[in-house]
Amino acid sequence: MRRLPWMLACLVAAGWPSALPFAWGLESSDRSTIPFHTILELEQTARLLAILLDSGRAVVNDNQTLLDDPTKAHKGFTPEAFEGQLRDMFRGRAGINLDELAGGTLSPRSRHLLQELVTVSKQVIADAQAELNRQGAGFKGFIPAVFGARVSTRFTAVTGVRLKQTALDPRNPANRPDSYERVALEAFADSAYPREKVISEMAANSSSLRLMFPLYATRQCLDCHGGPKGGLDRTGYPREGLTLGQNAGAISVLLPVGK
Repeated sequence: MRRLPWMLACLVAAGWPSALPFAWGLESSDRSTIPFHTILELEQTARLLAILLDSGRAVVNDNQTLLDDPTKAHKGFTPEAFEGQLRDMFRGRAGINLDELAGGTLSPRSRHLLQELVTVSKQVIADAQAELNRQGAGFKGFIPAVFGARVSTRFTAVTGVRLKQTALDPRNPANRPDSYERVALEAFADSAYPREKVISEMAANSSSLRLMFPLYATRQCLDCHGGPKGGLDRTGYPREGLTLGQNAGAISVLLPVGK
């Protein structure tokens, strides 16, 4: 995939929540090979996948104190409990009820991939039960980034749609940004950049769409990624010195047109 020029545009497709602006980049030759309504559908699908993955990360984030409680053997954070919180979180953020996908306006591709992402996310929580319910152990290392990485790997293997957590200076070398991701991350790092506005582009041969969804530091994130910068967090890694609400990276989506 070669880089294409991109420009920011605020568009709202029919049936989308009003707060779904996005950016796209497309040369005239690409416009003749793929219908514009298909591009809009791909944009919507990729963005919703990013929101759903980040919603799962947020659920883990909200339950971090419970998960790291050494006094409780059974936390009650079952796949079913997780799914309920995930559906509520996603509905609040995207305005879409995952229980009513069949009767909604989403495309068959969107419905299928969202359902697959819910299934994979529950599987990750199910597989982590022994890890999470280990009594006598405090911090277990099961944090939003770990959850996101496990889900992304499985989802990509099952669907062929690549999800990736990335940042300009990631702790995990596997999350290093490529050239496209780095340009988007540098834009997100500007404090004037509109919050949650995504950046996307089509491949030169129109075979896939790429989308970057910005992430922001929460209070729980600051436990490890806040200040003082350079001080060691509880994992022994130097803190990044982030502040509440500061951009903390992005979710990168690569969605093949045929998926």
